[in-house]
Formats: sequence, structure tokens, C-alpha cells
Amino acid sequence: MTDDQNRSPEPDHESLLGAYFSQAFTLPADVAALGEADDLDEDDLGDFPFPLPEQETRGEPPLRPINLNLLTSTEAANYWPQLDGWVEWLRRDYGLGITIIPPLWHRHAELRWELSALHTAWLAAYDPEAHAGAPITWHRELAEAKHRLHEWVSQSGTSLTEDRPTPVTLWPGEPGFGAEQTWKDAGQPTPIADRGADFRAWMAEDVARRRAVEARVSADLRAPMLGRHLLHRDAGRAE
Repeated sequence: MTDDQNRSPEPDHESLLGAYFSQAFTLPADVAALGEADDLDEDDLGDFPFPLPEQETRGEPPLRPINLNLLTSTEAANYWPQLDGWVEWLRRDYGLGITIIPPLWHRHAELRWELSALHTAWLAAYDPEAHAGAPITWHRELAEAKHRLHEWVSQSGTSLTEDRPTPVTLWPGEPGFGAEQTWKDAGQPTPIADRGADFRAWMAEDVARRRAVEARVSADLRAPMLGRHLLHRDAGRAE
């Protein structure tokens, strides 16, 4: 037998690659069967304290930064419970203490702005169409946000059992400038009896304030129109 006859046939590289890929990404039968289950509904996912990203944004425009100052009363009534539920999840899953997220964070504008921005970034990071590296980028943002939150909580003096307004130093020329209380805490601490009840009361006040502003704006817009209507009516009667 010649050497050519003893030599093994050259491997077919295309066949080898085809065999490899056909096996490398084949799921075991028991795992593949999971994708065939059609009896899984949202109830099987358990109770989440906030909407999942695809649920919250389904049929809505793409995520954009939220300007809390521009929320309408209706938008605020819908948004605050969503943000509150997400903050509750965040502090529990990440073990964030009261020096980072205190019970009455909602009564401090600086904390509302920071947590709202963090929430929006989280929704974008975990959107089904987000880049695979988006979640780790969000965690870097969380690490930076924790430092800012801690600093603001320290400045405000809010704690686990009592809360006080964030002190704001008055500038020369502003009413009350020079009074002793402007250089210290702006208000006396308020005991926290029921955090959930306080959030609901605060939200009701916020929504009512926005409705009052909307009513004033609506009245201001209607006044010129009403004036023109009366003017035309009186002119018609004079004729």
C-alpha cells in the first residue's frame, strides 16, 4: 500500500464548521421546551412595585428626560406613584440606607430631581433595544448618584424618624435676609409617623398646586377671548 493510500483524507473544513455550529448553539431538549410554553402570563412574574420598561413605554414616545417643573397635574398624579415604587425597589434591592435615600425623599426637591433622572436612565438602560453594555453604564451612574444623594441628605438633616425642610440661605435683598433662621435650619424637625401616608398627602398637595396653576393659566387665556366676545356683543347691540 502506498503512502498516499495510508494517508487519511483531508478534512472538509466547511463540513467541520457546519457541524460545529449546528451543535454549539443547540439547546438541550428540556431547555428548548421552555420556549414552547404558552401558558405563561404576567401573573407568573410575581408582583413588581413598578411597571416593567416594556409595559411602561408600550405605545408611548421614546424615553426623554423628564422636567418635573413641567408635569401637568394629570401627569404628576401618574408619575409620582411610579417613581415612588421604583425608589422603593431600588433601596431594597441595593440595600441603600437612609443616608442615601431617606423615608421622606419626596419632600426634598434635590432628591426628587436626582432620583427621577436615575429612574429615567434605568428605564433606558434596560429597554429591550438598549445596548448590551447599557446596564453596566447605569451602575456607574448609580455609584456617582449615591455620593450626591449622601451629600444632599447630610445638608438637609432629614433622617429615619424626623424630617425638616432643606435649608436655603437667603441672599442680600431677599425678604428675611439677616434673620437668624436663614443661617440655620429653615424649619423645626417634623416627626415621621407613617411614611406612606405622608407620601400620599404630599402628592395630593403637589397635584392640587399644579391644578391651581393650570386653572389660573386657563383663566388668563380665556379672559381676552371673553373680553373680545363681550365687545362684539355690545357693538352688535349698539347697531
